[in-house]
Amino acid sequence: MRHTFEIDGVIINPELPENFDITPNYERSEEEINNWWDKPYILIDELQQESWEEHYHRLKSYDWSDEKIGSKEEWNKHLKEEKENWYKEYPDGFRYNLRCLDGGAWDRSSRKGTFNSFEEVLSAAKELQNNTFDAVINLRELIKSENQTKDLGL
Repeated sequence: MRHTFEIDGVIINPELPENFDITPNYERSEEEINNWWDKPYILIDELQQESWEEHYHRLKSYDWSDEKIGSKEEWNKHLKEEKENWYKEYPDGFRYNLRCLDGGAWDRSSRKGTFNSFEEVLSAAKELQNNTFDAVINLRELIKSENQTKDLGL
């Protein structure tokens, strides 16, 4: 279970609005813009692995044959390799994703980086935070312009 907390104004593992990363920016509410625009946040991921039983039954639900699914031994070998690779890349076991709703994408937050230490991602988030808050006014003008264009059918 992910816990939400805040450090120096940066939210870690926020509970995002429904459909946050599939909503066009021009359809966002004023409240959502005020709460999220140019406010970097951090999502922390851990390695999550599917058990053999979960893997088998999930693929069977798509009508996969036993031959195509493979054996339990093959799956366990895959899990071992996946875990080794994860810890090679993320030695403390966590992947830290820095994101920000800033117009870098028209319908989702922007990926600002993936880090393998909390100190690095927090430092990057603070730097981003200090360089972006003045852009909120520009966003409001952009959204107003996009809404006018949409209303005109352009």
